[in-house]
Order: sequence, then structure tokens, then C-alpha cells
Amino acid sequence: MSYNRLAGETSPYLRQHADNPVHWWPWCSAALETARREDLPILLSVGYAACHWCHVMAHESFEDAETAALMNAHFINIKVDREERPDIDRHYMQALRMMGEQGGWPLTMFLTPDGHPFWGGTYFPPRPMYGRPSFRQVLAEIARLWKEDREKLLSNAKSLTSALQARSRGGSMETGSSIHPEFPHRAAQAIGSLYDPTFGGMDAAPKFPQWPVLELLLKAGDAPERARVLKTLRAMCSGGIYDHLDGGLARYSTDERWLVPHFEKMLYDNAQFISLLARAWLLTGDDLFRIRTEETIDFLQRRLLVPDAGFASSLDADSEGEEGRYYVWSWKELNEIVSPENRDLFFRTYGITRRGNWEGRIILNRLDTPDLLTEEEETTLARERARLLLHREKRIPPARDDKIIASWNGLAITALAEAALVFDRDDWAELAKATFHAVRGILADGSGLRQSWLEKPSKTPATADGPACMISAATALYGMTMDQEYLEQARAWQQDMEERYLTDSVYAFTAKDVKDAAFVQIFAEDEATPNHNARMARNLIHLAHVTGREDMTARADAILKRFTQDMLENPVAHAAMISALHDRHAGMALTLIHAEDSRETEDSRETRKLLDPVLTKIRDIPPILHRRDSREEQLAEEYPALLLCKGTTCSIPVTDPEQVEAALSIIGGQQA
Repeated sequence: MSYNRLAGETSPYLRQHADNPVHWWPWCSAALETARREDLPILLSVGYAACHWCHVMAHESFEDAETAALMNAHFINIKVDREERPDIDRHYMQALRMMGEQGGWPLTMFLTPDGHPFWGGTYFPPRPMYGRPSFRQVLAEIARLWKEDREKLLSNAKSLTSALQARSRGGSMETGSSIHPEFPHRAAQAIGSLYDPTFGGMDAAPKFPQWPVLELLLKAGDAPERARVLKTLRAMCSGGIYDHLDGGLARYSTDERWLVPHFEKMLYDNAQFISLLARAWLLTGDDLFRIRTEETIDFLQRRLLVPDAGFASSLDADSEGEEGRYYVWSWKELNEIVSPENRDLFFRTYGITRRGNWEGRIILNRLDTPDLLTEEEETTLARERARLLLHREKRIPPARDDKIIASWNGLAITALAEAALVFDRDDWAELAKATFHAVRGILADGSGLRQSWLEKPSKTPATADGPACMISAATALYGMTMDQEYLEQARAWQQDMEERYLTDSVYAFTAKDVKDAAFVQIFAEDEATPNHNARMARNLIHLAHVTGREDMTARADAILKRFTQDMLENPVAHAAMISALHDRHAGMALTLIHAEDSRETEDSRETRKLLDPVLTKIRDIPPILHRRDSREEQLAEEYPALLLCKGTTCSIPVTDPEQVEAALSIIGGQQA
């Protein structure tokens, strides 16, 4: 009889393990109570559906009857999807790092029956290798120590728990001077100096996009920092990390050149990629950034859009049990598929050689030919890419995790709204609006949101990044559409954040009504996505502009002040918070003034004429307030009119596009 309890879960990752011979529990109070009652340690395994090494460990260990027997005999086994419970994942990942171990997934942690960690690691092989003991050796030794030397394990648990408690309420509660408004500029210069001058990005290998850092450099840096961002983006647009046949960016590059990806594709990466591409195009007018924006949005629609729900979380790295199999090519295949008359052009452009560029196989890339060719040549290349894509689609594709996550969809909706505004694309605007309404419809939980949805909502409320990102989406949609519904929804979710997440002037990661959270977690570090407190500081700054509520500015100031020391000590890890600080003191904001009796679409073309020169001269996509000018106020003599603001300094109403540059110069908002 199997005691595996995962079959009824909403997580595809948990369902992947529903047939394991392991007696898995989901994370729940019943599992913890069983561990206490049976006086057994907990084996906690955390991963996600697109994780390559999670699949490897599952096949090698969790599907193995003998290994499962050891687990079942000596442990209460709990499986967690890090995307459904990022709070659980983060807590125990912190513990692992405090042990001096490098983080990663699968996360394998051993806990006391009360849930306190005492030892752990990531991937463990079935036999001793890579300098690691086998998983069975680990199980046997932990089981022995629990029986024979429990005090040693409990002492470890006590030390780790004390350290975790000390770090669980981040930031400084001490009063002091606020951080200098010029700090974002200085931080951008310092961080920019760490960038690889040859290939872009930070560090050597592996290379992650580090989206919050790129945004900070673009927003608060000078010309050298912006040049480093553009070099990095061009490398990602040209490298194998980008799918040149189907669009979309992989999670990271395993090498310093951005050639060899870790092949999983995540929604959050592609959403932030779109946002940065739109800003890069505004800065340069480079068609490469426009084309990659179009291709990436097409990828989202074609491969990740779940009808009437939102965007799915990810595409797996593996297919047919092998990482990258779906994406790579042999010399023989490419010679057979690419048209003979175009073979030389295509092979030169995409770095194709007989010896290959990855383990004897070929990853398509344009690292040696990053610049766009002639229109005729690019049209020819597009035809050949379409031929290859048709052939590739005959392969068994990577699995898709159809889980709809609130925070990641919020990032995607915001990116779509920004791209629609920048490129004046009504179709992207409609996609953003439809996705917003679909996500709100399936994840609404009273005044707040659930974490995720797959056929039904997940059991727990969203972690704070969920409503934070959806508030950003609602604000972006309001600025794009003039529709007050979005502004009202943003304010409603903001109020829910105040009531359910606000703790000591900042926002805890987990809602107060979540009873099985490990600790109250207050922090400002970014991960693959911007930190929720940073996102909320930015939301509050934007909402203060569009609502006129000074208390929102005060709330944003309190967040920035709480994490001042964190920003000073580790700017790279707190890039999104530093960006919010930049928004507070130097960010641009726009007010579009319409006639009192105008319809929403009546003056859209004239409004666009005013917006275009602003968007191409400033570094960011600012919050937009729409106001209808009553006869009593008479803010402008002609309509539409535009007020440009930087910090607390605003221009006079601008009604002629020719006046925009002069107005920006006066308030100090012109692109340097």
C-alpha cells in the first residue's frame, strides 16, 4: 500500500512524484504533527518542474525501491514546489547557505520533527561521486545519528535556528539619516565596474541575466554603465541562451560568452527581458532590440499562454530524459534541412561548424555576427529558421509547467503594457489586459490573491511578491489605458498589503494568516526577480503620483530607510531597492491632461505625439497620471497637454511635441 499523498496536489512538480515509492507528504501541519508523534526527523526535498537536477535525483533515488525504503523507514518525507511555497524554500535555503554550502535545487534538508534544520545539501548522487557521498550513505548516517547521537543534531538545529531568527527580520530598526539621493548613481558606477568588458554580464561562468542590476545600471548609470547594459543585452540576444528559432530566453548561460544555456525557459526571465529590451530600444533605436521584443512576446503567446488563465510558469530543460535534446542539432541534420543555396549564409551567421560547439552538437547562435544583415539576407535567414522550426516541432517537446503564478504573471503583464506603450502596439495592449483579467479571475482570494493556480487555486495566499507585482501591472495598465478600474484595483491590493503583510513599517514575505510559515521573513535582497519590498516601494512612489496621497510617499520612505544599511553594504543584492530610491528622488513621472468631455480614444493620436519624444529621451518608462481638466481647474489651454515631473519639480503644461525637449532640459530629465 502506498502512502504517497501527492496525487491530489495542484503543483505539476509534486504530481511528478506522485508515483514514487516514497511516502511523500506535501508541506502541511499534518506532516509536521506526524513527525512529532512518531519522533522521526523530516527529510525535506524542494524543487520545481523545470529543474534538470531535480529530475536526475528523482530518477536515481526517489524512483528506486531500496532508497525509498530507507527514506520511509527513518524519515517523514516532505516534497515542496519552490514556486508554490517560495517562503518555505527561502527559509531552508538560507539555512543551507549558513552551513557554508552553495545553494541550488534540488534542495535536500534534514529537519527536527518541529521543522528546525540541522543538516542539508542539494543534489546527492546514487553512488559516491563528484566529491559527494551517495544519497543512501547520507540517509543511513543521519538515521544513525538520530538514534545514537541526537544531541549533536539538535545542537546544530539550535544554532541554525538562532541564526535564522536573527536574520529573519532584515533591515535596521534604528533611526538615522536617510541614504543620500545620489547613492543610486554612485552604486551604478561601482557595480558597472564589475561587468565583463568583453562579453558583458557579471562574473565568468555561469552567467545569469541579473535583471534588477541591469535595470539599475540603465536607470541610474551614466553612458559607460548604459553601454555595459547594452553590450550584455546584445550578447544575450545573439548567444545560444536565446532561442533563435522560437524566441524566448533560457534561464542562464553555463559559459562566459552566453553560448551554452541551461535550457529551461522561465516566464519571469522572459518578462524582465521584454522590459529591458523596450528600454534599450528607447535608448538606441536599434532594430535588434525591437525584433527580439516581438519574437519574445510571440514566444509567450505561442508557448506559455494558457487560455483564460494566464501565462504558464516554465518549459523544462529536458526532453526524452536529456537536457537540451529538443534544441540542439547535428551537422547532418542542418545540412539536410537548410536549403543548399542558403547554406553558406546560414552556417556563417549562426556559427555552424562540422565539429559543433557543445559536446559535438550545435547550438544556433549569432555571437560572431550580432549585427543585423541586409533586409534581403535577414528575410532569407527567417525562411530557413522557419524550416528548422517546423522540423524541430516534430521532436518530443520539453514539458510545460502550466501553473499560473501571481507574481510572474504580474511581471509579464507589466512588460506587455510597457512594450505596448513603447512600440504603440494595440495587440500587445489587448494581450496585457486580457491576461490581467484572467489572472485576477482565477487567483482572487477575497481582497487578496492566491499564490498560484492549476485547475484550482493553490492552498495558500500569495507571498508578498504576488500582489506587489500585480499592483505594478495594474498601475502600468492604468497608465496605458486611462481606465480607472485598474487604478482602483491597484489601490485595493495595496490596502490588502497593508492589512495582511505590513510588519514593522515594511512587508513580510508571507501573509499573516498563513499558519504553517517557518518564520516571519523580512528582507530586501533580490533573487531572479526584484524583491517584494523594493517593488512595493516603487509601487507606492508611483501610486502617490497618480493618487496624490502623501501617505504613500511616507510609506515608501519608511521602506527605503529600513533597508538603508543593506543597500550600502551590498548594492548588487539590493539593486531593485536602489532603483526604487532612484525613482523617489530622480525618477520621471507624467501627467496627461485631457479635456473634461473627451472620450478615452478621442485624443489618443495627439497624446501619442506628446509621449513619443518623452519616451525616447528619458531612461525609464514612467508612471502616468490621466486627468480630465475641469473648467474650474483649467490646468491647460489646449488638449491634450503633458506635465513632466522629476522628483518634486514639474514643468508647465506642454501641448506641442517641439516643446518636450525644452521642458525636459528645464527639469533635468533629458537623456545624458
